[in-house]
Amino acid sequence: MSIFKNIKSWVLTTGFAATTLFSNAATINITDSDLGNGIYNWTKNNVYLLNGLVYLESGGKLNIEAGTVIKFKNTNPASALIITRGAQIFAEGSKDDPIIFTSEADDVENPTDLGPNDVALWGGLVILGKAHTYKNGNTEVNVEGIPTTETRAKYGDANGNFTNNDNSGILRYVSIRHGGSELAPGNELQNLTLAGVGNGTIIEYIEIYASSDDGIEIFGGTVNLKYAIVAFADDDTYDFDEYWTGKGQFWFGLQRETATGPDAGFEADGSTPDNLAPATNPLLYNITIIGSGVGATKGGTAWLLRAGIQGQYYNSILTDFRSKCLEVQDRPKNSTTDAYAQLTNGNMTIGNNVFWKCGASSTQPLDASSTGIIRVTVTDTCSGTPNSPCNTNGEGGSAVTFLVNHLTSNNNTIADPQITFIDREQNETLDPRPSISGAAYSGTLAAYPANDSFFTHVNYKGAFDADANNFWAAKWTTLYKNNHLRKDIHTGILPTSIKNQVNIFPNPAQNDFTIDFNGTFYERIEIINSSGQQIKSFKVLPNTLQINVNTETLSEGLYLVRLLNRSGEILIKKLSISK
Repeated sequence: MSIFKNIKSWVLTTGFAATTLFSNAATINITDSDLGNGIYNWTKNNVYLLNGLVYLESGGKLNIEAGTVIKFKNTNPASALIITRGAQIFAEGSKDDPIIFTSEADDVENPTDLGPNDVALWGGLVILGKAHTYKNGNTEVNVEGIPTTETRAKYGDANGNFTNNDNSGILRYVSIRHGGSELAPGNELQNLTLAGVGNGTIIEYIEIYASSDDGIEIFGGTVNLKYAIVAFADDDTYDFDEYWTGKGQFWFGLQRETATGPDAGFEADGSTPDNLAPATNPLLYNITIIGSGVGATKGGTAWLLRAGIQGQYYNSILTDFRSKCLEVQDRPKNSTTDAYAQLTNGNMTIGNNVFWKCGASSTQPLDASSTGIIRVTVTDTCSGTPNSPCNTNGEGGSAVTFLVNHLTSNNNTIADPQITFIDREQNETLDPRPSISGAAYSGTLAAYPANDSFFTHVNYKGAFDADANNFWAAKWTTLYKNNHLRKDIHTGILPTSIKNQVNIFPNPAQNDFTIDFNGTFYERIEIINSSGQQIKSFKVLPNTLQINVNTETLSEGLYLVRLLNRSGEILIKKLSISK
């Protein structure tokens, strides 16, 4: 049932004249004085332009219709929408009609208007709640990116009387684009900030596209996230700290090759400072994060675990990072509470994950050498040489040995997940699905929690199924609309436009077949079964005239052979296998 059937309109609750709202005006201008503690309905027949910091105050409800576009002026300080404690936002888009938060400069109908490098054009969406948080011993905190003189910008509870099932509303099929701003170094707004948000709030099918700071930052709280995308954040892709204890599943991250960052795929902090309890302790499954590329000029660690972080991290894929796959902080001054201590005492588990292409080395050993994929970092300075560690239980020491043993015994692997196609350009070739013949579908999976309806039980690692019919990022995302993603992924059996310049023979085939390129060049070949699953993929060397493909392991039936080149051109041929 639509939430718009039984509630008052913007006109009736704000005093705006009906002729002002419904006279086909292109834009409704919104400032802080236009929102308070009433009920407000924003509809898709208008564009809403916010100027400055706009607060929905305690008791207020903002209902946003599917398909609505909300824009923000480029101001100083940056424009942002803040949902304060006790207020609620109901932004329920759909796959065909997402809700968009973006810059005033964004022509949302033009896929080439603004791109991955267009950031800091406004602030972000901020949601503040009453769930638990802890920072420097305080249980009530001012959110980052907003002046501390603003009393409405607090989260948590001053007396520690938290409401962990606090309900700040719903974000579903929402795309947040081109935001992020810095009030001061280390004091920034992200595209999406969740601070003290409770698990009565629903956030799923959420996309962050092009942020000047982190993509999503979570400060404390118990909120859960499902089906989340962060693409092209300048700083960390996902950042969480201050006693967040929520759950997450099906998170995707994509970093760009050229940025002021990017930093980590995860920056996970337990507490501030890290010798204080309680600490961040999430439960996360099925994450895929693609870094900035092993050859990028900048780029951080895939998962940076520090400051006493706890948590469980399972069934995920980390690939294509310039630096390490995993970094764990070891602070001898806090030897019983730091991240390394949480690993050794069983408060942190890293299990059943796939690591691939972290660093430029082709060997990818599971060690902390210059070519290895892990690092244990000693951060304390004690005496003597500046920045010298307090002891040798750090890089190259027993901490590394323990981490290696932990990763091995918990079924983590260094193996190729066979991501279909990694590309960061706007040429319709990005396909983050793994192959069913790769590491995402091999090895053991960590079991999902029993009797927990939040988690969807799947038979693969990472955020995406190989089955095209289950590709949840299609249609509604900026990655799709701005021509990053392949447009044919979601159609199941792919279209079979046949061209004459490439020949496949014999067809039907038995044990092998030949592709004759006839002077054309395609750099990648994929074989797709009748369920839309990619079962084979391989690269083609330049100047290849013909290539022979072995099909002995393929079952009898109809397949599609898909050829891709760097310009985004796609050629699809039918292939029949007869045994």
